[in-house]
Amino acid sequence: MVIRKPGLGAYVTATYPSKESFLNAVKCLSNVSDFLEIGIPTQNPKYDGPVIRKTHFASELKGLEAIKVTKYGEVPTILMGYVEDYVNDLELVAKTASEVGASSVLFPDLLFEHLEAFERYVSIMRDYSLRPSFFVSSNTPYRLISMLVKYEPLFIYLGLYAATGIRLPLYIERNIREIRKLVDGVMLVAGFAINMPEMVRLVINAGADAVVVGTALVDKLNDPRSCTEFIVKLRGGLP
Repeated sequence: MVIRKPGLGAYVTATYPSKESFLNAVKCLSNVSDFLEIGIPTQNPKYDGPVIRKTHFASELKGLEAIKVTKYGEVPTILMGYVEDYVNDLELVAKTASEVGASSVLFPDLLFEHLEAFERYVSIMRDYSLRPSFFVSSNTPYRLISMLVKYEPLFIYLGLYAATGIRLPLYIERNIREIRKLVDGVMLVAGFAINMPEMVRLVINAGADAVVVGTALVDKLNDPRSCTEFIVKLRGGLP
């Protein structure tokens, strides 16, 4: 599947706060989002902020069992997990992703802590007809970011801050423009702390093709109407 540009994606942790609530949220968000990111619950969500971290700990099911509760695909769906949990089981993750209808698996810690697994990750994704996706930050070496383009990823995800939902005094627009130049025509997704239409507009105008909202959604996941209204409000920031 191809993610629409400019696009707005929604992140939810699988089976948080319960299997039923999660399934309702996926159904609701699929109607108003251009793509979904589904978090694989982990005991060590090290790159997530305090709000998303709690969703991992409170999810009804853990690991890949949480992912298997439904089929995805009404909109492009990307699984997001930590490669340290699956560094010896990448094929199992890819197989699961393929079976549930996901388009890719994003591992935020791959380039930072498990670069030795990079080529194996790409190869296994392709073996299961999935596209690789890569997570970078403003501190990722430019040489490495430029190298990612040749692997034809589904997208490159730029984390705007040090952790989800955490605001830091960074020059967001400048960072996005610099990464945009490096990734050429590859889809550039930006996330972390997106919670207002004005933020969506700023990030898209700076050069991102899509944005992801997660932390700001957590307290709305039990109310489909509130969830829908919030996403529609954020969509007002898209060109």
